[in-house]
Amino acid sequence: MRTGSHATSSDATAEARRLLDLARREAHSGSIAAAWEACREAAVIGRRSGDAVIVATAATLLADRELLEWRSVPERQSLCVEALRMLGPDRGDGDDADTARRTLRERVVAQLDALSVSWAERIVVPLERMSAEEAAGRFASLRAASARASGPDAASTRLALAGEAVAIGRAGDDDDIVAWGRLWRLDALVQLGRRLEFNAALGEFSGLVERLASPVWLWRLANVHACLALLEDRLDDVPAAVEAAGAAGVDAGVADAYFYDLILRASVAQRTGEGLAEAEAEVRAAIVDGPLFALGWRAQLLLDLGRTDEAVAIWRTLAPNIDRMPPESDELLVASIGHARLAIAADDHEGAARVLEVLRPYADLHVAGPATTPYGGPVSLSLAGLARLLGDEEAAVHWASDAVARAEAFGAPWYAATARGLLRELRRVPDVSESSPLGSPASLAPLSPRETEVARHIADGASNRAIADALYLSERTVEQHVRSILRKLELPNRAAVAAWVTRAGG
Repeated sequence: MRTGSHATSSDATAEARRLLDLARREAHSGSIAAAWEACREAAVIGRRSGDAVIVATAATLLADRELLEWRSVPERQSLCVEALRMLGPDRGDGDDADTARRTLRERVVAQLDALSVSWAERIVVPLERMSAEEAAGRFASLRAASARASGPDAASTRLALAGEAVAIGRAGDDDDIVAWGRLWRLDALVQLGRRLEFNAALGEFSGLVERLASPVWLWRLANVHACLALLEDRLDDVPAAVEAAGAAGVDAGVADAYFYDLILRASVAQRTGEGLAEAEAEVRAAIVDGPLFALGWRAQLLLDLGRTDEAVAIWRTLAPNIDRMPPESDELLVASIGHARLAIAADDHEGAARVLEVLRPYADLHVAGPATTPYGGPVSLSLAGLARLLGDEEAAVHWASDAVARAEAFGAPWYAATARGLLRELRRVPDVSESSPLGSPASLAPLSPRETEVARHIADGASNRAIADALYLSERTVEQHVRSILRKLELPNRAAVAAWVTRAGG
């Protein structure tokens, strides 16, 4: 039996070559996924042994395009970059070894160029490689700059910083830094409402996270997927996605996992009407020692529960302080749209005017914190509700129309439906006391304002489809509201709900 490092190195090289031969056979037979998996395993061996030829061969072996190649493109691009670094520059010696290396380098460059087409990221190979220490130092400075640019007026700056982080990570061979850059890019693209680029960036981020196989990064990716399901109003998918994100947080041992999970579950409860009371109780406990503005989160849940007086009492505490919300905070928009709801519910014209002035500079943005937290719709939707309360019908119609367009362009059907419903009410010049997604409709306790609307339509004999059309909701959302109404009222069917509405004076 052979022993020693030479034998070990020879064994590793032989195994890598066996895997590359297997990849060729699998690719020839059409099994591209199996071929790529064999290339990945060979690249791991080449990386460990410092064999640039093996890594470069693994990076260039697959040339045929495939239908689902976007799933592996980010990793294949990264492997090409790694191979180029390992091969090093052309020394110009002219010997056979250097000629072979130059030829292999040209193949890798051509492969990288071929992969950087269509929706894929255009890869620029760093001219100089950084040490791990230098990359870590530069990224630390970048993180500080990103923290200073977390406010909504700096979304474009954060996008540029994201690109710098990716470049630093590549130059220092640090995929963790690259992952941060990709996540920052997602954060900024949501706020800017650039859905086409968001989807491309999400594919790149997903591919990288799968390769990292880090529990913390898998948790972050699971949160992004759950928020995306909620954004797209895929209510059948949301519970499983939220559960997966929560489980990933537990597996990763992330200290903030419970809080992120609560944010997601509370958002789902607000969307569906189910579990609102439980969510409100959890939020109340979670923010007991939190900042003052966290009370706005609880107040919105109270509005959804129909406990308007309690919500308005909280608003009276918050209102004198809203001008003190730090403009550089990534929570500015999230908090301010909550303030808009509360000011409208309280019929507080002075407070509404102040909130409108806070939000007005960001009318072309979307409400978003990190991409790992739920999307909050176009800022213009809240501006429309505020303008309506203040009697500026022209501005309200303008902003509601803008909100419809932005929500539809970003693929947020629930927010688009809400904006269309508000626009319809504005165009028939309703009284401000009438039911509105952003207003303060009279609700029939214990139902939330939206559930009250649905219950009244049930009392009129409307089907779920008809209710969905009338309220500009998806039929699936109406079904969720009906289930919640039956549960809250402890009634067996729609006929009983109709009788209850009549008795309640609805």
